[in-house]
Amino acid sequence: MKKRKQNKTIGMLLTQQKFYLASQYLLPLASVLKEGFAQYVRREKGKHLSARNLAMAHAMKYAVKGDYPELYVDPAFILLSDGSVQGIKVEDIMLENDALRLDFDGGEITPLNHDDELLLVAYDPIAGVAIRNEMLVTRSSSGLRLELPDYMKNVRLDVFVLVRDRNRNRYSRSQYAGNV
Repeated sequence: MKKRKQNKTIGMLLTQQKFYLASQYLLPLASVLKEGFAQYVRREKGKHLSARNLAMAHAMKYAVKGDYPELYVDPAFILLSDGSVQGIKVEDIMLENDALRLDFDGGEITPLNHDDELLLVAYDPIAGVAIRNEMLVTRSSSGLRLELPDYMKNVRLDVFVLVRDRNRNRYSRSQYAGNV
């Protein structure tokens, strides 16, 4: 059977462009997304959800802004994780001697959350490169430092913060800390 040529409507083109922009932005963040949405994927395994699909649906609905054809991704509305773990309050983020420094308030520290781990994700959307801290930093700390490789110096970085429990299987809703 011959495939019918279909004239694309503005709505179809809009959806295609939103999908493309969200997909391109999230692709380098795949490993972070997989961990950050793992609790939902496990819980809904009968529905065949994937972490990427959850992040894409949110990005297409909330993060892609503008009017067709001048659409863009607003990183403040991107989700890298979601869950019930309490987030933190970002107080300051700055570049300091080829490193990214994050000062934060961990909120009320309890015996249940004092050892929640923080992840700082620095992302260069132009080059499509993301890094995160490997050193363990807990909620009871007040700061986090991430050494930047040479290729991430002197470029605009989108910065995200994630908090996960000690077992590394429950996450907070990710926070966009800004850009540097």
